Amino acid sequence: MRQGLQSVSVRDVARRAGVSISTVSRVLGGSAPVSAELRARVMQAVEELGYRPNAHARGLRLGRTGIIGLLVPDVSNPFFGELARVIEVSASRAGYNVLLCNSQNEAARERQYLDLLQSQRVDGLLVVASSLQRSDLERFGRATGARVVAMDRKIEGFEGPWVGSDPLPGCREAVEHLVALGHRRIGIVRGPVGVLASEERYQAMVRALEERGLSPSRAWTWAGEYTFETGARAGARLARCRPGERPTAVICGSELAAFGLIQAVEEAGLRVPDDLSVVGYDNTPFSAVCRPPLTVIAQPIERIGQVATRTLLRLLQAPLRRQPEPLMRMPGMGEAPRPAPGERRARSVALPTRLVVRQSTTAVPSPDAPTRGRRGGSDGVGHA
Repeated sequence: MRQGLQSVSVRDVARRAGVSISTVSRVLGGSAPVSAELRARVMQAVEELGYRPNAHARGLRLGRTGIIGLLVPDVSNPFFGELARVIEVSASRAGYNVLLCNSQNEAARERQYLDLLQSQRVDGLLVVASSLQRSDLERFGRATGARVVAMDRKIEGFEGPWVGSDPLPGCREAVEHLVALGHRRIGIVRGPVGVLASEERYQAMVRALEERGLSPSRAWTWAGEYTFETGARAGARLARCRPGERPTAVICGSELAAFGLIQAVEEAGLRVPDDLSVVGYDNTPFSAVCRPPLTVIAQPIERIGQVATRTLLRLLQAPLRRQPEPLMRMPGMGEAPRPAPGERRARSVALPTRLVVRQSTTAVPSPDAPTRGRRGGSDGVGHA
């Protein structure tokens, strides 16, 4: 009969197998050759007793836990959910486990999670900061020795690598697309004021408009977190404007905000895209299945997750392939890839955005034209 998991020790395994504690350690740790007969006896005892090694203690011995922390601001946001999925798959293939922390955009919770990750002695941290400052991450690095890679949102003064996207190419394509459809009154639902990444995304939208001779109107610019509620508030205000005084198209700084905007204006009696064209930002799978399918400035989410994970592994330099084979392997785990020559120095990477045209954008209707049935492009077709 198996003993309780908490009561089983290496000593118990050694007693059941009839071997020394050091022999059990060699079998489980792979630190020295052991005969096939002894290994079989130890593994049988491990199975019978239900023994599981103490990962924390093993990590202290080896100087490596095999755990990567992932701190994101809002896992309910499809962008961060998809990013977390890609990172977990990429890390697992390299032999690492991922500890996911969701701060819910709360500064206190974000710092509590840093304390938790410090106590778990994670090997590295991938972070999309909500309110964390350079000093927070530097203090965390000194306390743990963990390497840190920032993603998506830049952190002012942070000297470590950052992996995200360049908003300007996609914003330019979005404005060109709308102008080609006849739009001149273009509004913006931007992200939070004063946040570095949000400001960069907003400035890319403004620059793209100005390059086409258009000036963004304060009356048609709404700010807030990248949430459904922000878009809904903007949509309600837009719907109250007179037809000749409201924008004919709106670019949203997030997919969620675009969803909220569409729901609010349609509840007010306007139709998307017949009365209002809408462009979102992100391009998670939800953008293609909403109604109407959403035209988006697409971030390369999968590439961001893959590059960020690879960047962190390069910083760690001593991948798990040099450590003993773990006793319990998770599905999909494999050897960590060897860094290519010249790749040991991690650098920041800005991947380009692009426009994906779907059915939430259409031409500005002429006064005497029917308003239904016109579309700016076919679902899933990239617009260059």
